[in-house]
Amino acid sequence: MLLGAVVRRGHGATLPAAATRVRAASDRSARTLAVVNAAIAVYAVGSVGLVLTHRVGLTAEHAILLVLLAAGFVPRLRGLSRAFVPFLFVAVMFEDLGSLQPLVAGAVHSAGPAVFERALFGGVNAAVWLQQHLGGLHGAQWWQLPLVAEYLSHFVAPILAGGYLYWRFRSRFGDYVAAYSLVMAAGFAVYLVYPEMPPWLAAQHGLLQPLNRLVVSTLSHLPGIGRLYAGADLFPDGAMPSLHVAVPMVIALSLIAARGTGRARWLWLLYPLTMAFAVVDLGEHYVADAVAGLAFGAGCFGVVGAVPALGRAVHRATWQHGYASTSARRKRAPEAMIAAPAKPAASRSAVDSVAP
Repeated sequence: MLLGAVVRRGHGATLPAAATRVRAASDRSARTLAVVNAAIAVYAVGSVGLVLTHRVGLTAEHAILLVLLAAGFVPRLRGLSRAFVPFLFVAVMFEDLGSLQPLVAGAVHSAGPAVFERALFGGVNAAVWLQQHLGGLHGAQWWQLPLVAEYLSHFVAPILAGGYLYWRFRSRFGDYVAAYSLVMAAGFAVYLVYPEMPPWLAAQHGLLQPLNRLVVSTLSHLPGIGRLYAGADLFPDGAMPSLHVAVPMVIALSLIAARGTGRARWLWLLYPLTMAFAVVDLGEHYVADAVAGLAFGAGCFGVVGAVPALGRAVHRATWQHGYASTSARRKRAPEAMIAAPAKPAASRSAVDSVAP
């Protein structure tokens, strides 16, 4: 009886604390998502300006993004539209990147990355070695087909992960969207500053030994799909870092954080690690691109997670400084009273003598 009361009391005492933590996390997620959507709105205005000045062309992605932003003003659609606008926003950024690249980007780094990798691995390039020894020069092997599928999942995995977090772990959704948007925007910015020729294209220019672009050769078995995929890449010189690796890293870390406890949750790291192997074996990236992608994804996820902690630290430091200042003033007040005692009151006789 007594034990049951203690358990009920302890359980009742922990529930408000847990509910408070969940509520605080949900509020922070909503604020983060609001910041992301505000940044997207600013970018949308700038993108429309580029369209009006004929810097970039108007695409279907631009039109859909504007429709979704307008849907945010409809009460019933506001939450869902604002939650999933960032995923289309990435497509708009990619379209703008292809148009801005000739105006902004410098010379393409073509031979340097290949030479650097050969210096690291004793005179061989990783993608060439893998296809020569494990197969792929004349078409994908059976075990490479899952790698091709995993590589192509880059276009749907972020939305699927976002939907899962939105409906199951809403308090983590805002941080995930912020990290995903940050890693894509920062990656596109690096592509403009440092355009790098990928291995498959370097091989076509004679800078590497023969190399098969396995994704395109696999899709070519479907009528018209391979050629369509190959022509859809508006910016083929965007290779460093590999966003095909960075995005899975953001997804894995977000899901690990959402799951909270348990060793099994760390198995999500197999997703970015196998993707890192896939992008090299398929001829899409150098090893350095894949390693940079892992670091890039982890860094963007860490930045988003560190911003609230930094805000709390600043608030705590400000509060402690104010508390210390108040305490110091309170301590100085009695000391001042002791150091300067009040003047004694005039005697009654003196007062009477002065009075008329």
